[in-house]
Amino acid sequence: MPSLFFALLSEAKPWIQKTKVTPLSHSGKFRIYQNESTYIIISGPGKIPMALAVSEFASLLSKETRNQMKIWNLGIAGGNMAKTNVGDFYWIHKIRDFASQKDYYPERIQSSSFKKETNLTTFDRPVSKVQTDNRFQVIQEKELETISLVDMEGSGFFEAASLYFPLENIAIGKQISDFLEGRFCKENQVEEMMGSILDPLFEEWNTPLPWMEEDVMETKIWPDISRRLANLRLTETMKHDLKKSLRFFHLRNPNAPIPPPDMGFPQTIKSKSDLKLFLAGWKEKLHA
Repeated sequence: MPSLFFALLSEAKPWIQKTKVTPLSHSGKFRIYQNESTYIIISGPGKIPMALAVSEFASLLSKETRNQMKIWNLGIAGGNMAKTNVGDFYWIHKIRDFASQKDYYPERIQSSSFKKETNLTTFDRPVSKVQTDNRFQVIQEKELETISLVDMEGSGFFEAASLYFPLENIAIGKQISDFLEGRFCKENQVEEMMGSILDPLFEEWNTPLPWMEEDVMETKIWPDISRRLANLRLTETMKHDLKKSLRFFHLRNPNAPIPPPDMGFPQTIKSKSDLKLFLAGWKEKLHA
């Protein structure tokens, strides 16, 4: 049962109408809509409300459910790229929080009818290239040199979602709404733009996660590796981290054999530090 996060009702409205979701009765702060196959959550603008909405939603779910749930954030963003148009849609492969200068790296979408990817910078206030009114943070041209898209929610969504959901379940997509002219889009304009990309995205939204149709990791790869490493007495945290790295490799190389660890190394393991070194060396191969 996938979940979809929006900052604004106008961004979500085409999806609410398409899916016919209805409000979920719960004691929390944020609006959550649900039908038999999906959740839609509206946080309000800003990275902190978005992070809180993700956390509140995650608290309603079991860990098993979260591990199997596709979770997306869609919405509008200001553009700062040449040869682009209002309405162009991009998947995000890097997010920078402008205030903290911290970077985040969502997983790349492997198969989509929307092929474009770019970086996103999250600001605490709306951004403009020119001074209009005090609601906008004016950004100088030099600061904009490495910025492609801007929003107010991306970093909050990703940082919170990555605490509760597997990284490979998380995706962020943004549609260009303006070019930082210092004006707000009208609600009907946002609805129209988001509606224009709904149908192809809706198909992809309803496609199961790659490993959910036949979870080779759970049925074949992990059981085999667990047997081979049984004598090492891995902690649950070590198992969890190793499984994430194995899945990372398998998703990107579905037909390739899993790179083996240094099986001579376990003979020299005499401490937890040795075990950590053994796992670090293996994970380095998996992420190469």
